Amino acid sequence: MKIAIDARFYRSSTGGIGRYTRALIRELMKIDKKNDYTIYITSKDEKEYNLDAPNFSVKVVPISHYSVNEQIKFLQILNKEKFDLVHFTNFNHPIFYSGKFVVTIHDLTIMLFPTINQQKSILKKFAFNSVMQNAVLKSEKIIAISEATKADVVKYLKGDSAKIKVIYEGIDNKYQIKNIDYKKNGIIKEKYQITDPYILFVSQWRPHKGLPELIKAFEILKEKYRLKHKLVLVGKPNLDFPEIIKRINSSKYINDIILPGFVADDDLPYIYHNADAFIFPSQYEGFGLPPLEAMAAGTVVVSSKTSCMPEILGDAAIYFNPRNPSDIAEKLADVLSNNKMQKDFIKKGLIHIKKYSWENMARETLKLYESICG
Repeated sequence: MKIAIDARFYRSSTGGIGRYTRALIRELMKIDKKNDYTIYITSKDEKEYNLDAPNFSVKVVPISHYSVNEQIKFLQILNKEKFDLVHFTNFNHPIFYSGKFVVTIHDLTIMLFPTINQQKSILKKFAFNSVMQNAVLKSEKIIAISEATKADVVKYLKGDSAKIKVIYEGIDNKYQIKNIDYKKNGIIKEKYQITDPYILFVSQWRPHKGLPELIKAFEILKEKYRLKHKLVLVGKPNLDFPEIIKRINSSKYINDIILPGFVADDDLPYIYHNADAFIFPSQYEGFGLPPLEAMAAGTVVVSSKTSCMPEILGDAAIYFNPRNPSDIAEKLADVLSNNKMQKDFIKKGLIHIKKYSWENMARETLKLYESICG
């Protein structure tokens, strides 16, 4: 087969989609030696692309996501190559492409939680929804990364349940507690100046990720439960949501909130490992990699009980209502004051993460390619 993979989300700054794309290509290189692959990346991805295999070729295209050129120039490139199958690793694709293609839909955030700019622009909203609807309608198969995402595609996009394949994501080995280098651990603490006991948040800074509720919960922890922990918020402010950084800065406990900014992937396992608890207050997710990474690093996970989280985290997390700061604070206080509870959930987490493997993800994806091309 002659297969193309749209890897224009390859770079680490693209978050979960980038991690998914990097893992898919890396694992396919290990298990598939017979099919020919063309990997499309942008110049922004090129400096991070360090993979190589005889049956994989890389092409750099000056075509950004969600652009007019994606619909025109990328379409021309794909039509010229005449691939047996194209895998778009996100919903965005040239809507007039007539060849066989697979699309991965990670979640419906753009539809259900649009940014202010997306809400203001009727044209943008229409364009995003049209491209996503076209992907659902015209693709040979849809890969959903959870049963929750599959249900959303069926409910909101009227997707055909029979053509949606749920393939879970995996966890990079570097997050595993067995790979923590304790000599480097001290260096990381010094680098980010995070030495006090702390609660950790890792995610995008958007309202539906639960940051406003988390800040309120942290204030309750300080006032009602007298906890001495700091709150570490990994990530960077989103210009579309200035109210979040304003809420952080207006907290009376701003001196106990640590903002390290963007943390490099190689440093993140140590930030996870050193936390007393990982907090995930998101109100909506497609899969939720950060809490699984925290579990792998040996950290207890306290998560919202909504969207896909009970499906993905099972009985290895402590759950709360993400819209209730008092409940968030209570669950955090319970686990932070109970060493036995922490140890029990850390043990559960280390067992639970064995369910998820990037290799299995790639093998199931390859099977899907082969079933389509016969």
